[in-house]
Amino acid sequence: MIRNLDTAFRLLFFQNKIRLVKKAVLGLLLTGCIFLLCSCASSMRPLTSRVKVTDVTDIQKFETFSYISFIAKGNRAMYNDSISAMSKTLFIETLAANPNIPVTGAINVLDTNVLIRVEKEVNYLMSVVDKKRDVTRMKITPVLDSLLEREGKRFGLLTITTGFSRAPGNYGTEVTKGAAIGILTLGMYYQVPVKAESTMYAMVVDAKENNIAFFKKVSKLDKEPLDKAVLTKQIHQLFNGYFWYTW
Repeated sequence: MIRNLDTAFRLLFFQNKIRLVKKAVLGLLLTGCIFLLCSCASSMRPLTSRVKVTDVTDIQKFETFSYISFIAKGNRAMYNDSISAMSKTLFIETLAANPNIPVTGAINVLDTNVLIRVEKEVNYLMSVVDKKRDVTRMKITPVLDSLLEREGKRFGLLTITTGFSRAPGNYGTEVTKGAAIGILTLGMYYQVPVKAESTMYAMVVDAKENNIAFFKKVSKLDKEPLDKAVLTKQIHQLFNGYFWYTW
């Protein structure tokens, strides 16, 4: 009985630790994206190292981390476990359906402690590169590097999905509120809420060169993060200009 309780408490501790990581990431990635004022929609050019794209083969996919929030009332976005899990599943299925992305296997991490470290390292690399818009001085982090070396593989694919969705009727209510505020302030203050948002991050790490071979981020305003058609288009945009070129 004591052993079972100890196991349960450990599991609860790890789950809470993961939730704290997710909340911290959401606070960083979603701040300011609820309103159209922030111009969060973007499709940046890929950032790449000197390695030839033709050499980037036999990629091993790491765990996808999804952070999707749900707005039930007002414009307060709250992280939602179930929606995030659905987003992750849809992303993985959509990615696997694209034959032009040279992913040949996966890095499976069963140890919870290691997985937490992987999540932290993935978020660290994504946030720093997204902010600096430069991969030339970035190095692959220790845990990711060791996991690739353990498998005897050179390239690893890191992926994150973020965004938010709204409860039925919430968007219309907030648009009406915004219009009312605009009238009361004689048009001096008017906020246009964003209906939904879907963002993807992709990065290829290179264990041989100890650096980042590729990074790109694609954001879509007013697009549902659980719409498979939206995800398919975003994945195409993620790797367009790197693994293939279509304009």
